[in-house]
Amino acid sequence: MELEQLKRQFLVDEEVLTAKLEPILAKALKYCVCDKKGHVLILSRGLSGRNQTMMVLAARAIASQLESKISPQVSVEEIVAFTGLPRNQVRARGKELLESKFAVSPARGVYQAVFHRVEAFLDSLSQGS
Repeated sequence: MELEQLKRQFLVDEEVLTAKLEPILAKALKYCVCDKKGHVLILSRGLSGRNQTMMVLAARAIASQLESKISPQVSVEEIVAFTGLPRNQVRARGKELLESKFAVSPARGVYQAVFHRVEAFLDSLSQGS
């Protein structure tokens, strides 16, 4: 195959990427919403502290794909505000999420979901209910 053909297959239009985002967004809407400032509201009651933390990170990861002004990075303080969990519990859950490779920490006290792991997380919530 010649280089130009490969290039056209590899460099896709934005619509292709948007189409991949739509099912992830539909799954997330069952559990949370995010405002235009990046504040996450968890709609689903009864999630564990770990799943609440994951939900905040997942919501921000999705929101950052939809709106470039929203950062995918979330501070411990923001997670505390969005979930109501104690700071020490958020830090412990954050450490677990780093160890499980669901998230990375670009700076101390800041977490960011690894985007390709978000859909599997949302699917696991659906299977659990």
